[in-house]
Amino acid sequence: MAVRLEFLPGNVYVLTLVGDGEHRFTPQSIPEIMAALDKVEADPKACALVTTGEGKFYSNGLSLSLEDRGSKENMQLIDQFHALLKRILTYPIPTVAAVNGHAVAGGCMVALAHDYRFMRADRGFMFLSEIDIKLPFSPGMNAIIRCKLPVMTYHKAMLSAFRYTGQTAVEAGMVHSSPSDLQSTYQEALKLAKGLASRNFDRVVYQTIKKQMFKAEIKELEILATLEPIVASSKL
Repeated sequence: MAVRLEFLPGNVYVLTLVGDGEHRFTPQSIPEIMAALDKVEADPKACALVTTGEGKFYSNGLSLSLEDRGSKENMQLIDQFHALLKRILTYPIPTVAAVNGHAVAGGCMVALAHDYRFMRADRGFMFLSEIDIKLPFSPGMNAIIRCKLPVMTYHKAMLSAFRYTGQTAVEAGMVHSSPSDLQSTYQEALKLAKGLASRNFDRVVYQTIKKQMFKAEIKELEILATLEPIVASSKL
């Protein structure tokens, strides 16, 4: 998975997960995304960030081994993923997810970590597949989902792997809006991002408020799966 960064008029960066693949989070792709986030944060002109993807997927989640769910490699990847979730959750400028297609498991969590979420109405599902793949949520994953979803949606999404379309995701409080198609989703997300960017929020204040809002969730995200595995190492 490659990452593309664009700086647009209005002081908005767009981070795109490039290609027609599933945009899975791997030990190689997460550092690429983190490096792109570093670049945006280092630019004093950056006032908002939009993330999106190409093809059918926003992201299909983590590239975990399902043969040995408790392996050291899996736990190391989960720790990397926690760091990415924490970074987005506490990012010092407004973040907007333009969900272009399926956002599954970790892909759904990354979208939820944003301040605002738009999802196209005509294609794609947002859902948490962990109950089906027999992998428990880590404390950090659970924290992200819990803090961003209404209680009834939180229960349904985690315990049934219900597949939300754009419209049902709006009704469930999972996303803020569901424009009709891919282009309108991107344009509406960009419109919001530019509006927020025009306010030029103080970064220190913006991030401090987020850290106060999500103090408990940050603590959960800092629990290392490599030290406290979420599932015993076993062949299934």
